[in-house]
Amino acid sequence: MLDFLRGQKESVRRLCSGLELDLELYHKAPLEIDIGCFGLDAAGRLSDERYFVFYNQKNSPKNEIVLRDGVASGAVRFHLCLDQLPSHIAKLSFTAAIDGTRTMQELEKGHVCLFRGQEEVGRYSYTGGQFSAERAIVICKLYRRGDDWRFNAVGRGFNGGLKALVEHFGGTVAGSVPSTPPMINRPSSPSPPQQPNPSPRNPAGPSLVQNIVASLPNHVCSRMDNLARQCRGDTEYLTSLYKNMFASFARHPDVADLPVQVVTCMDASGSMFDLYRNGRMQRVIDKFFAFATTLSDIASMDLWAFGAKSRQFGAVTMDNVRDYTFAEAGGFERWMSMLNYQYNNEPEAMRDIMMIYGALRKPVMVLFITDGRLSSDWEIEEILIKTSRFPIYWQFVGLHGEEYGVLERLQEIDGRRSENAAFLKLDDIDDLSDSALYESLLSNLEGWLKEIQYKHILE
Repeated sequence: MLDFLRGQKESVRRLCSGLELDLELYHKAPLEIDIGCFGLDAAGRLSDERYFVFYNQKNSPKNEIVLRDGVASGAVRFHLCLDQLPSHIAKLSFTAAIDGTRTMQELEKGHVCLFRGQEEVGRYSYTGGQFSAERAIVICKLYRRGDDWRFNAVGRGFNGGLKALVEHFGGTVAGSVPSTPPMINRPSSPSPPQQPNPSPRNPAGPSLVQNIVASLPNHVCSRMDNLARQCRGDTEYLTSLYKNMFASFARHPDVADLPVQVVTCMDASGSMFDLYRNGRMQRVIDKFFAFATTLSDIASMDLWAFGAKSRQFGAVTMDNVRDYTFAEAGGFERWMSMLNYQYNNEPEAMRDIMMIYGALRKPVMVLFITDGRLSSDWEIEEILIKTSRFPIYWQFVGLHGEEYGVLERLQEIDGRRSENAAFLKLDDIDDLSDSALYESLLSNLEGWLKEIQYKHILE
């Protein structure tokens, strides 16, 4: 049996010898916990309520997902036939939520188990000590990968309970969330495909826009409006990224108190060649650019790349973002040649960034991409300890790699004045929906901003 760590991913077909399996979720707590399964589309949204399976709707339309009582007392079990799900269901997200004012911190223990027939083949365990004020958590998810599905242990919380979960996955809840299931605004029954509507449509909905405006300072809303207006022609594709970023930003209004400069630093060693060539690193640029320009009035994002050497390239702007990795300074192949692509030297890039941004005395968030096999754990630790005195936050993103060393043990680094680093491990940048990615980045940033203000690191 495989014991999963938070963030770990594995092939369902390999674990379960196929795509039919059971998922059993168990919680021990002095409170009532509601379990649900959200069937999501490729954008991570609840576009078809029939695939929201919970205690008041225990079957999907063709029993591809069936909710039953679990074997253990207090457990529930989902029987899944993943190969029978329609193509528009790309992800299944399994959640736990509580009503009222109590929190997941009261959870004594919980786990999700994968079963191949009667045999338990995998387990992800967690406790209330991993949470604080959260009233809902995403426990795990399953998502398509070619002709396979992958299991991902998530373990991430939301402060708003079931309502926050529904809204996070693109549903809207009518009124406050009662003890009975929410009514998600949608047609009362499935309708045939609609003809294209020539008039503009706002997927976020007016209530979401109103919530954003009410949550954030006027100057931040003006900044957002200006960015949205620039998404025309070649940059129109950024519109959906900004909509997701704006919605996530509204859930973290404290981040808006201080402008944050975002710097992206990208691994350009030879092992990353295919990710650049197939456009996946350009996709990273697109997502991070929307994130960066929302957090500051600077409508650009500084970008560094590294192999054995490190170098700053031209800033990413609305004028060059669309094909940045293919055109800037001759494109990524030229970058790799200039930087000596034979190995990745993370400390070299970190030291350069520290020298440039450490003296600014304003919050800087570094989105640092690497595919692992780090050149020196101890040098990275040393730099993190040194920069913990500066307002620099290191958000490491492991992409399509392995052997991340110290990045998976950041909490064990002693001697830091602030908790100035976090690690997010992904196989692909689209493993998380845009809204989930931004939610994760903003949650980490928000906690750090509060810490450095409390500890007067900005002064």
